[in-house]
Amino acid sequence: MERVTNWLTLSVFKSLRFRLTLWTVFLLCLIQIILGIVIYRFTSAWLLDQIDQSLLTTAEQIGATIQPDANANNGEGVDFQFQEGDRATKAILQSHLFFVRLINQKTGAILETSAPYSLIVSDLAQQDAPIYETLRQTDDTATFRVYTLPLSSINQVALQIGQSLADVQQTQAQIIRLLVMIIVVTAGLALITGLFLANRALVPVRALTNTAQSITEKDLHQRVSFEASDSELHLLVATFNGMLERLDQAFQRQSRFTADAAHELRTPLSVMQTGIDVILSEERTPSQYRSAFVTIQEEVERLTQLTIKLLTLARADTKQHFLERYLLDLTLLLNTVLDQLTPLAEEKGLVIKRHLIPQLMIVGDEGQIIQMALNLIENAIKYTPSGREVHIRLYQRKNQACFTIVDTGVGIPVKHLPHLFERFYRVDSARNRDQGGFGLGLPIAQEIARLHGGEITVISKEGSGSQFTVTLPIS
Repeated sequence: MERVTNWLTLSVFKSLRFRLTLWTVFLLCLIQIILGIVIYRFTSAWLLDQIDQSLLTTAEQIGATIQPDANANNGEGVDFQFQEGDRATKAILQSHLFFVRLINQKTGAILETSAPYSLIVSDLAQQDAPIYETLRQTDDTATFRVYTLPLSSINQVALQIGQSLADVQQTQAQIIRLLVMIIVVTAGLALITGLFLANRALVPVRALTNTAQSITEKDLHQRVSFEASDSELHLLVATFNGMLERLDQAFQRQSRFTADAAHELRTPLSVMQTGIDVILSEERTPSQYRSAFVTIQEEVERLTQLTIKLLTLARADTKQHFLERYLLDLTLLLNTVLDQLTPLAEEKGLVIKRHLIPQLMIVGDEGQIIQMALNLIENAIKYTPSGREVHIRLYQRKNQACFTIVDTGVGIPVKHLPHLFERFYRVDSARNRDQGGFGLGLPIAQEIARLHGGEITVISKEGSGSQFTVTLPIS
């Protein structure tokens, strides 16, 4: 039973709906408490001010009626109505918790009083200035508001007018009870309405949850409807749908990649299997065996190259492609690559034109930069007809190193440009296989550029050649 209770407690407090409701109730109650304190203090101050005004008016009226006789000195012989013991007046005043008294400001003695309240004469009342005080009786909890008015007609005598604060305290207690009741009722209503509004607000979230639960690796085409969400959640829905779109595209690319890799592997494996079957079918001459083994060796080398390229792309996809970064002379590096490829270009009857600025320094991985340059320049040599030129330019633009490979070949049709850097993509599949390509050179070059914080762009027009531009940051 205890486990069930603990599980229910944790489930409730982990619920987003319940926590939203609790926060709503808490904030609403906090606001009401603050407003209640403000109302209470304002009302109390207003009630006290009304009493002070009443005491001031009464003191001025009574003070004007007090006149000393010719022998009056320090309150002796004062013509005051309570000297003669007007019991009826005293009883009325006392029943209304109101009193009037004369005090000697020098000694603090009470000269005359209308009611026998045991209120001390404070030190403040013995000063020669009007003053308001709140005094409590010494024998009970009754509290009085007292106004002291020094009499100008009688030396060292002051008039005190006091009124009980019982009515004010009763009003304050009623205000507190009313505020507490309002807070409790409001908290209950807020709890009910908060749960209702939280349920309504979380409808799009439940739609997202249901869609996410129904998605599998074979079905990424589902999307959350925008009509099912409030405007404030459109960004969440759009982000979720965008994530699904990216995942869908990634799975499609992965599927195509797997299919293309299997296709590329099947061809050399089929050639090798055929050669082995022919060799084993009957006795052959040494020259026939040698020819068969040479064919198998070529296909093994092809498989080895394909495996290396696939491993390079796989490491880039999983962010495991670590670079050894150090200062490189990009000019020297490109000259080295061009020296290696010049015999290939001359064999095909091409001329490579170099336009390189001296000593352009970058920070990067030498092996990766060489592989990228080899892929791009070799690609240009492959698709440039005999007798034409390939131009290699290196220059600096602001804080970037740029080198371009411009060929004068047949160009690339516009419809193929968006797909050039897709894996295993070929503009001319048959010709590319005859030339030993896998359709991975450009994707690998693009990944290397991105790992170095750069990019590769291409401009081409069918019939007028192509221009590949590599930009790398200069650190």
